[in-house]
Amino acid sequence: MADPARRPRDRAPRFQFDMSLLAALLDRWRPETHTFHLPVGEMTPTLQDVAMLLGLPCAGRAVGAEDVGLSWRDDLLARFAGVQRNELALPYRPLPANHAHGPTKRWLLQFSVST
Repeated sequence: MADPARRPRDRAPRFQFDMSLLAALLDRWRPETHTFHLPVGEMTPTLQDVAMLLGLPCAGRAVGAEDVGLSWRDDLLARFAGVQRNELALPYRPLPANHAHGPTKRWLLQFSVST
């Protein structure tokens, strides 16, 4: 059972990186074939290889591209049709394009949902 007193960052072991080994592997990587060209032949790392080396679980649904229907714009507009701007809010300020994280609470509070 997990110790509740442990902090989340303590769960991951610390890795000692061998920078010369990483540099050697980088020199042998061929992006056009997604393989390492080694003296003994080509080697392609698989998801299972990475999972075993890093101790990551291979469970759950696969992550990949999702097909989007032709009506995606209409679906999105219908989903947010009930969102209105609060009349008491300050003048509208769009979220900056270079914003590094999600919207602030102040930005979100300028909108309300009518049901």
